[in-house]
Amino acid sequence: MKLKMAIAALTMVSMASSALAADPKNCVTETEAAAIFAAVMPDMIGGLRDKCAANLPQDSFLVKNADALVARFKVVADQRWPAAKLAFGKISGEEEMAAKMPDQYLRPLIGSMIGSELFKDVKPQDCTGASKIVESLAPLPAENVSMLIGAVLTMVDQDKDDSMPICKGNAG
Repeated sequence: MKLKMAIAALTMVSMASSALAADPKNCVTETEAAAIFAAVMPDMIGGLRDKCAANLPQDSFLVKNADALVARFKVVADQRWPAAKLAFGKISGEEEMAAKMPDQYLRPLIGSMIGSELFKDVKPQDCTGASKIVESLAPLPAENVSMLIGAVLTMVDQDKDDSMPICKGNAG
């Protein structure tokens, strides 16, 4: 049964990747995007730290504080996960499957997929700036950070960035 659920989760994740921006009905609202980012923020912070640790001093903010930030953001991630799961199902066009998928399989896949997609182009010379960005966002409540990311992505030209299909003119 576990293998079956893992295969179903992988199938849904791959369908979401191909569905991104392919169909306007699969777009998410700014609020749904914020839920997705709130849910994956711990994975994003941890992934960025892992990618940059070798290129940053040990006393850099990101290296020194990532574990504490991950723990703090995990509280909000857990709260926002149900909404993020439904939003991810909407993007993939498989809302019913997402609703039925056990969190223990789907959540780690979504976190790693989004984290790896976001950081694939981060180069060693970008790590100092990334650490400064994380340091600047750290004092904000986790919920505000996810809302900020959702709002910024809404403003991004979706023709150039189809990694998160946010509905135009729909901040709700």
